[in-house]
Amino acid sequence: MWGMRTGTDLWYEPTKKTMATFGASLSTIATNYYARAAFCHRVIDDQFNFGPKIKHFASEGYRHFRLGGHLTGLKTDASQWSAAGGWARDTDGHSSPYVRLGLMQKM
Repeated sequence: MWGMRTGTDLWYEPTKKTMATFGASLSTIATNYYARAAFCHRVIDDQFNFGPKIKHFASEGYRHFRLGGHLTGLKTDASQWSAAGGWARDTDGHSSPYVRLGLMQKM
């Protein structure tokens, strides 16, 4: 099967202390798409970003939605941490809290 996927990520900083991001992708295979938006404010002497986040994924016969908050850009030595949590719901009838933890390490 052949198909095409395209995507975009946008990052906007209207002030030195605020940021908005948006990401989306679209695929011709199974007609699926993904969209994400997050807003944040830099806190505690600009050590990290914190704010709300919304995410949606859809494919033929399935939808997944998340609403929550995120913490990004917390730096320690050569590492950068991120976390997100909130509520997830899908069209299979599942609904529950979710947590995501991330670590990026410079080499």
